[in-house]
Parts: sequence; structure tokens; C-alpha cells
Amino acid sequence: MQRAAASIGIAALAAAFGALAVAQLVVLPGLQAQPGLVDPNLLTRLVAPVHLRCVEIALVGSIVLVGVAPRWLGSRLATTLALLAVTGTGLLRMVTLPAVYEAWARVDRVALAPRDRLVHAETLAHQAEWIGIGSMAMVLMLIVLAGLRWRPRAATGDRARGSSPEPTTESAANGSDAVAKAA
Repeated sequence: MQRAAASIGIAALAAAFGALAVAQLVVLPGLQAQPGLVDPNLLTRLVAPVHLRCVEIALVGSIVLVGVAPRWLGSRLATTLALLAVTGTGLLRMVTLPAVYEAWARVDRVALAPRDRLVHAETLAHQAEWIGIGSMAMVLMLIVLAGLRWRPRAATGDRARGSSPEPTTESAANGSDAVAKAA
């Protein structure tokens, strides 16, 4: 059961982090189009569904992490980080992004008018960006925690309890082992 939880957890981490990375590093910079290439109003309409789907994937991955983190990583910290990731991605998907794209729909990005709605849309977009970065940070901390949990351990068996290892035949014959010298 531990391996199944680990496999599911790794897949959920990859999905959540990958989707958030695409949303933050590909989709959002796409909103800052080159003026001569694509109309900014059209680009906003085209990018919105992609951005929402990326955050939905991240939300599903975060929800799966909440389910498998206690069994997989065996840490309250992992569960807390997964819950924070669910909170961030849920807030982003259910509240912030719909408000952002609704606000952008009420603004002409080419004429930059009306000014008060433009300022409101930009403020919401910055809030959404910071919530996305925070969600990415939570998932990244989960990746680090998983890496620390599953790193190979140098001390196993008797070495972990503090006793010295048995000398090998070759090291005892050469006198190179400190245990063989002491004996």
C-alpha cells in the first residue's frame, strides 16, 4: 500500500506542479502579448480557458495529495502543506480567476479605457498571480519534503544503532580497519 500511495503522490505532485508552472510561466506571460502580433482583448479571451484548466488540474492534484500525503509521507507537515495547496488553488480557481477574467472583459485593453475598471482588473490580476505563486511554493515544499523523506539513508542495520561494522577479510589482513587494529 505504501508503494501505491507513493506512486499516486508522485503523479499528483507532478500534475499539480506542472499545471501551476504552465499557468504561471506560460499562460500569464502570454497575456503580455506583443502589440503588433495579437489583439490584447482577443488574447485575454483565448488564454482564459487554458488558464482555468491548468488551475483545475493543479486543484485536482492538490486534493489527491491531501488524501495520500499522510500515508505516503507520514508527516503532519505534508498534510498541512497539501491543505494549503488545496486552499490556494481552490481560491485561485473558484474565486480569483473568474473575477479577473470578468474584470478584463469589461476593459478595452487596446484603448486602456475605462481607467477605473482597468486599475481594478490589474489589481485582481496581481492578486491572482501572487496566489498562484503561493500555491506553487506549497507544492514545491511538498516536493522537497518528499525528496527528504525518500532519500537513500547511509546508515542501515547495526550502523544506525551505533555499533561498528564487522571488518572484511581483506581489511583485516591488511590491518587497515580500525576495528581490526583494536582487536
